[in-house]
Amino acid sequence: MTFITTVILYFKFFTILGTVDVSLADSSKEKWKQIPTQLRLVEDLLETYDKKSKPTWNNNDPVNVTFSMDLYQILELNEPQQYILLNAWIIESWYDEFLFWNPLAYDNISEIRLPHENIWLPDTTLYNSLVMKDDDTRRLLNAKLTTIPEKKAVHIQLLYPTIYKFSCLLNLKYFPFDTQVCTMVFSSWTYDKEGIDYYPKSENIGTTNYLENEGWYLIKATSKRIEKKYKCCPNKYAILHLTFFLRRKPLFYLVNLIIPTSIITLIALVGFFTTSSASGEREEKVSLGITTLLSMSILMLMVSDQMPTTSTFIPLIGWFILGMIIIISMGTLASSVIITVQKKGHIGERLSKGVVNVLTILAKISFTYIPLHLQEGTPEYDEAPPLKLAYRTSAKLQRDLSSLNKLFEENSLYNKSQSCDINDDSIEKINLDKLSDEKNIDKFNKNFDLHMNNYESVSKSTTMPIIDRNISHSFVNSYVPFAESEITTERSDSNTLNTPNLNREKRDNITTLDAENLETFNKNLRISRRLAIKEYEWFATVLERLCFIIFVSFFFIITIGLNAVGYYFWNKEYHDILNGGNYTQKI
Repeated sequence: MTFITTVILYFKFFTILGTVDVSLADSSKEKWKQIPTQLRLVEDLLETYDKKSKPTWNNNDPVNVTFSMDLYQILELNEPQQYILLNAWIIESWYDEFLFWNPLAYDNISEIRLPHENIWLPDTTLYNSLVMKDDDTRRLLNAKLTTIPEKKAVHIQLLYPTIYKFSCLLNLKYFPFDTQVCTMVFSSWTYDKEGIDYYPKSENIGTTNYLENEGWYLIKATSKRIEKKYKCCPNKYAILHLTFFLRRKPLFYLVNLIIPTSIITLIALVGFFTTSSASGEREEKVSLGITTLLSMSILMLMVSDQMPTTSTFIPLIGWFILGMIIIISMGTLASSVIITVQKKGHIGERLSKGVVNVLTILAKISFTYIPLHLQEGTPEYDEAPPLKLAYRTSAKLQRDLSSLNKLFEENSLYNKSQSCDINDDSIEKINLDKLSDEKNIDKFNKNFDLHMNNYESVSKSTTMPIIDRNISHSFVNSYVPFAESEITTERSDSNTLNTPNLNREKRDNITTLDAENLETFNKNLRISRRLAIKEYEWFATVLERLCFIIFVSFFFIITIGLNAVGYYFWNKEYHDILNGGNYTQKI
């Protein structure tokens, strides 16, 4: 009885327990039916998924990653540091075999989105990036998962915005008429071609939403896949080259550098080689040259701040400003030479006939006037005094009379009151009061005969109404002191010679110099000095005009030539890129 009762009790217990399990299972099924299908799908997918593993059933199969970029804006192209800062939208897509699901089991759901940290991601790296921290370069969000039953895999798309800062070796040879080619190099850092294989989605980078840069024009942007073998690794790497072809907009540099530099240089040249001021002074032109050079130095400093520090080449604009500096420097030097030529006329030396002939030809070429006294057939030409012979003779007379004065002072035979005035400016007074012996008296008589013969020739030459124009138009620099003086004579009863030892005829010749001839001679000296000033002023004017023509010609050659060369290559490279030519830039 007891045994039977025990069996009955166990039977009832298990019967009740089974009923409870069935009810619990039924309630569990009802509860599970209330969970959203998408949540159930996510939980099923991630239940056994490991994001650290490459998502292929066969480990030898690579993951093919398709890469595309949509350029949004070029923020900066820095020439001194040679980098580009740009904003772009990136799309990476690949197949994940571990995340596949059957859409029929999940209410035909074929697409979901998961956070990027929950799935496997390719370690796509910008090789020439200047930013090492990935979070500062791109912002990763959710990934889009689409199941593909035919391939038994899930297609994943990872879309994210980026701000890339990458190095670009700029070719500034034709700056500011330059075209730049900058390339972004993408690939996996840890997987070679056997692990991850990259492919560009299109040969061109998307520019639908591109915002135009103020300083650069985007000609074309292309993408290309290459395979590269590194020494460190046994297999090749699949690398993507995204290349941007940029052409600079030179208007800013034309308006702020080239045109101001050209205007400053042209004004400086006009200031250097225009006619002197009303006072006849040209010294201020040197100050103008120094001031202009300082301005050029400031402009050169502005250009150097835009250029990378390099000694391999000089930019086109550097050649331009350097050419302007050389022109201004040479113009300042030429102005100093012209000032020297002009000042030479104040010492009374007139131009030689050979120099006048050459300057006459140059004056016609440079459209410069010729002084009237140098033009044959004019009254001024006929009235001009003799140029060389008379001055040479008179200068010799000056030296001889000066030596006589020294002789008289050394011998001291006459009193100071018994002197003879020959020349107030150069000779002063010849004292005859201290002659001491017959030897010195004979020496004086011999020299005086020579002096008087010279003076007679001078007197005759200065009274001739018609002048021989075959005489050269100059006299030697050593005769200059005489050109600035005049020979005068004064008759005075107190200055008569009363020396019994001297020949009376010679003493009478001293006191009877022809005053009329001396007056004509002195007048010709004054006229010749004024003519010398005019001639050297004309000489300086001819040089100024010639230098102006030469320097302005070089100015236009440099200004137009260098800018034309820059524009030619600027335009040629543009058409080569558009036509798919072999335009490449060394990187």
